[in-house]
Amino acid sequence: MSREIQKEDRKRRILDAAEALIRKTGTTEFSMAVLAERASLSGPTPYNLFGSKGGILYALLNRSVDGLFSDIARGRGKSPDPVEMVLHAAQTAGDEFASDPRFYRPLYQFLLGIHDPVNRPAYMDRALFYWKQALLHLAEAGQLPEVISHDQLARMMVVNTLGALDLWVQSELDDDQFRAQVLYGTAVLLYSVADATQRDHLSARLRVLERQLPKRFSTQTPETAPITASLPVAKRRAATVAPAAPPPAKSRRKVTRATV
Repeated sequence: MSREIQKEDRKRRILDAAEALIRKTGTTEFSMAVLAERASLSGPTPYNLFGSKGGILYALLNRSVDGLFSDIARGRGKSPDPVEMVLHAAQTAGDEFASDPRFYRPLYQFLLGIHDPVNRPAYMDRALFYWKQALLHLAEAGQLPEVISHDQLARMMVVNTLGALDLWVQSELDDDQFRAQVLYGTAVLLYSVADATQRDHLSARLRVLERQLPKRFSTQTPETAPITASLPVAKRRAATVAPAAPPPAKSRRKVTRATV
């Protein structure tokens, strides 16, 4: 076995181990040492191959969503309507995440909280490519107006999906609401480039989807949410500690002047 093949095999074992740990524990709060042990590798190996825990989890996310590309390729042949092809892509993306919340929720929650200048752009490029492929037939059909480019519409599709993912990761949308939110946002974006017949169809879809969305994203409104929610953790804890009782007032002695 060549050195390169051995390297790829070790990477695969690390990603398999990370996925197994997430599924077993429902969290990403495992150490790199535990991960290396699970993969039957030496402690430094995960760092040497991926650089960081974030690098490992981004690679795991990319591997997990690779199936979306083949799904969208198969879906392009199901309908002659390019708008329906894009809606199929939205349905596929929503189903991919919502069908496996025990894996994707903790994985995505971790990745939303880190800054990774290498792996994050690679993931975003992958997401953009997915939507550009989904929109390809719409662009080739000449349905995009001059002010809306293929690239920019694909970027808005990414923004829509990532926004819904954030709400879902924070449990502000349940699985079915998440699917509906991704589809609803996609349909709204498509409405701006659809023809009259397609708009009639999209209008009907939007009315159905709107009934599946929550009236608000969380159980706390801005009026009732505690003001400490936006504070850093340390300050939040300090703010929730009961204030110390004020010191007792100093007694004042009445001073009388001696009269001559």
